[in-house]
Amino acid sequence: MERKRESEISVISVTSENPSSFRLFRFLFRAFILCAPIIINFPINGKPQPRQPRVGRKYTTLERLEPERLRAVREERLRYQSSRKTPTLITGFEDYRAIMHAHAEDSSHTGGTRSELLTAAKQAGVRIILLSDHVRPPRDFISQSWHGIREGVLFIPGAESEGFIVHPTRSIISSYTNKNWKTRDGYIRLVKQDGGLIFLSHVEEKLDWGTAELDGLEIYNHHTDFMDEGEFVLWLRGSFTNPERLKRVQQILTEFPMEVFGASQDYLSQIIAKWDRDLEVQSLTGIAANDCHHNQVFTINAAGPDAIVISIVGDPPRKVTAQQSPQITEMVKDRKEGDLIARLDFDPYERSLSYVTTHILLRKYNEKSVREALKQGHAYVAHDWLCDPTGFAFIAERNDKQRAIMGDQVILEKGLRLRLAAPVIGTIKLFRNGIVIGESKSDKLIFNLNEAGVYRAEVWLEIDGEQRPWIYANPIRVVNENTKQTKTKREYETNENNETNEKA
Repeated sequence: MERKRESEISVISVTSENPSSFRLFRFLFRAFILCAPIIINFPINGKPQPRQPRVGRKYTTLERLEPERLRAVREERLRYQSSRKTPTLITGFEDYRAIMHAHAEDSSHTGGTRSELLTAAKQAGVRIILLSDHVRPPRDFISQSWHGIREGVLFIPGAESEGFIVHPTRSIISSYTNKNWKTRDGYIRLVKQDGGLIFLSHVEEKLDWGTAELDGLEIYNHHTDFMDEGEFVLWLRGSFTNPERLKRVQQILTEFPMEVFGASQDYLSQIIAKWDRDLEVQSLTGIAANDCHHNQVFTINAAGPDAIVISIVGDPPRKVTAQQSPQITEMVKDRKEGDLIARLDFDPYERSLSYVTTHILLRKYNEKSVREALKQGHAYVAHDWLCDPTGFAFIAERNDKQRAIMGDQVILEKGLRLRLAAPVIGTIKLFRNGIVIGESKSDKLIFNLNEAGVYRAEVWLEIDGEQRPWIYANPIRVVNENTKQTKTKREYETNENNETNEKA
């Protein structure tokens, strides 16, 4: 038997019933390049296996990618944006759009640079970026990274390491290299020295991990959300050797770039449930993991009269022949060696940064204030791509005076109530100890408090007949007067600048 050249791909068989094959890498698109030949065994008109319904869903991801669905989503987004009104509920804090879990120039599979990240941040209105480099000793992810304000964007260095997103206040690379810690708790203590931040990352893989000493966890991670999109991945793989389908992919990506990017958006129920469970015993700030790399860029080039070469950031080019997939003959017709057939860029930074963010509430725009706000939970998570949530407020008040904002703890007293204000009308869900206790369609909420508990809120928007999560507020913890102060939280101190007012 003749041995294949290393540049060619052997044929293997994988089906949608074997999802483990799609989880080899942190983003399922990337699995295409390493297992590209499976596209040959996937029928062009084959129907995907039925899947379990997901919260708020009416359509599968493939159905969401149909042009009429994408157009409807765009129209809904524009309608919400044109109707938004800045909430008049004053909190005394400024709302800053921040990106957490961001990669640039940190590994071979990261395609973007810090300069590109900065340019995209300015385009997207992002004012704070917390970098999360992949650790590559001896390179120091603190001292050899960007730190401070650059062109109006505050950069805070950090790393994705040992299952966490970490932002130490000083270099720990020597301790990391020498493995000076022996346990997970030891690593947490190392990071938190002198005010370092640490958040549980990729929570879907760590639902049984303890969070007692952490500052928070990722309640939404874009990569995590994509992990169950095996049907879409099979469909996309088939597109690379199907000229007609490839044209359709190019067309929708050009005409509806943001809608394509958001087509896989879901509510991560298991992760939210873990957050709710852990919140009952401790404070834990919920953050969004953008997990941007700008590495989902596919190029397809002609490789002679009967083959194509498919490339993706961080992996060697892979060759597919007409013998393996007959339609390649049509794709390379009248093309020369090396001619570009298609380039598909799914995740430029400006798109990633516009998709989901952590909004941080600050009185002062500096690193110290950012760190303190994230420790206290003065933040909310939002899918900004659906509608700009800036100005969203969730507070506790008594006698028209603000007593707490998101992340704070407040003592239960007669007359204490919760208030919420959002820029547009949506479905507001109020939770107590992880259970929905109220739901209404509005842009405002007033709820009188008569029992202690952990109260948080979500706002959902109806988009093309589906319910999509838009805003996740960090909780307000309401305690009885004799309850011990919750770990890492300070009782909220009111002053005359924090009174709740309505603008005239």
